[in-house]
Amino acid sequence: MNKLVLLLVDGLRADTARDYLGYVQALNEAGRAHWSNLRCELPSLSRPLYATVLNGRTPLDHGILGNGQAGQRCGSTVFDDLAAAGRHSAVAAYHWVFELLAGAVFDPLAHRETALPQLGIEAARWYWEDDYPDSHLLADAEALRQAHAPDFLFVHPMGLDLAGHRHGGESTGYSFAARKLDAVLAQALPRWHAAGYDLLLTSDHGMHADHWHGGALPVERDVPLVWLPHDTQAGGADAPAGWPTTQLGVRGFVAQRLGCA
Repeated sequence: MNKLVLLLVDGLRADTARDYLGYVQALNEAGRAHWSNLRCELPSLSRPLYATVLNGRTPLDHGILGNGQAGQRCGSTVFDDLAAAGRHSAVAAYHWVFELLAGAVFDPLAHRETALPQLGIEAARWYWEDDYPDSHLLADAEALRQAHAPDFLFVHPMGLDLAGHRHGGESTGYSFAARKLDAVLAQALPRWHAAGYDLLLTSDHGMHADHWHGGALPVERDVPLVWLPHDTQAGGADAPAGWPTTQLGVRGFVAQRLGCA
C-alpha cells in the first residue's frame, strides 16, 4: 500500500530550491528524484494557496482570496478523498491550515493537537508562531508518523516564508533558511523512505526581494515540485502517472498515488 509525505515548504522559490537544497539535489543528480517547477495561482498569498493545493481549485473559485479570512473552510479537500477511501492522515502544519479544514478560528490553548477525524486526520500538531523552527516542525511530523503510521502525512514548515519577509527573497537570511531546511531533510527523509513513504516537495508561493509576495512576477509565482520515491527501482526518478503540471493538480496526484482516485 502506497504511503506519502507532502512537504509544503512555505515561501520557497523554485530557484532557491535548486541552488540551496544540496541534499535534495544530490538525490536528483543520482537519479533518485524527479524535479520540475510549478507556477502558483493568483493571488500568490499563503492562505489562498494552501486552499488551492488542498482542494485543487483556484482562489477565484474557492473564495479564499486573502490571508485575513480566519475560520473560513475551503471546501472539499484531498483529506475528504482519502477519508472516503478509508485512508488515514496526520498533519503537522501552521494554524491557518487548521482553519481551512475545520472551518473554525484556531485557539492555541484548545487546538494545539486537535485531530479532525471527520477528514481522516487521526493526529495533528498545529503551530501558530511564524518563527516556530522548521527543525521542530519536522520532528513533530516524525513523531506523528512513528506514533500513528498514517497513509498520508502533510507537513508545512514556515521558515523560508519568515526569512523572506524579514530579509527579502535574495538575501543571505533567506538562502540560509533553505540550507537549514535541507539539513533537517537529510535527517528526516531517509527515515521516511525506510518506512516506505514517498515524498512530494513543493511550495505555496515564492518571494520577492522586497520582502513580499502576492503578485504575478516569476520570483513570486515559480515554486519547485520534487518527487522523491522511496523505491527508485519501482519507478525511478521518472515522473509518475498523473504528474501535476499546475498547483490545481496536486490534490488529484495525491489521491491517485494513495489509490483514492
